[in-house]
Amino acid sequence: MDKDKEAFLKNIPLLEGIPEEDIQNISKYFHLKEYKKNDYIFFEGDEEPGIYIVVEGIVKLIKETADGKTVILRLVTPKEVFGWLVVGDTKPTSTYTAQALMDTKVLHISNQDFIKLLKQYPALAIKITCDASKMLLEAYDRLKSLAAEKVEGRIASLLLELSRKIGVEQGDKVVIKAPITRQDLAEMTGTTVETAIRIMSRWKKEGIVNTERGKIEIIDIDYLEDLVS
Repeated sequence: MDKDKEAFLKNIPLLEGIPEEDIQNISKYFHLKEYKKNDYIFFEGDEEPGIYIVVEGIVKLIKETADGKTVILRLVTPKEVFGWLVVGDTKPTSTYTAQALMDTKVLHISNQDFIKLLKQYPALAIKITCDASKMLLEAYDRLKSLAAEKVEGRIASLLLELSRKIGVEQGDKVVIKAPITRQDLAEMTGTTVETAIRIMSRWKKEGIVNTERGKIEIIDIDYLEDLVS
């Protein structure tokens, strides 16, 4: 497994450009964890969850709003990072819950061990800061989308994002292989389950998408792109 860890870590954006001998040392701090579909990885408010990298599967990051609604902030796909660090007495005020959307494998490093690595490899500190900034911008864009775009545009944006991240081209279609429910779509786009069902059903009838158990097929990607342009 050590060689598998090294091979995987060499190819993730977070460690891009770090010498191979350093990757060997870094990999010793990471531990493989496996979660079944719907298992919780950590909860909002946990003290020090550390840093996780998705190896296989998908993780959804969930936030409970003040009025008790659930919002999915982001879907984390293979090679992407999630979690947070606590440095000194500084703890993030805005945290989230992480849950496996499907059977998932992750590499985990504790808060304490990751801080050790940051001291040994300053380049890693810069990369994790850039990655955190990127995630903040993604969250901001999603919140801005929830406030400004119509529901159809929000669902179209989400499907296009998923197609870029995990979509596989099959002929003229792009297939998203993930067990994404109408509930998930609603929580990621700030709408009701009934509205998500209505829009997806209409698009299916019109030949824009096709939904089957465990996957979404995008048939007319130009239509979705026009909705968000």
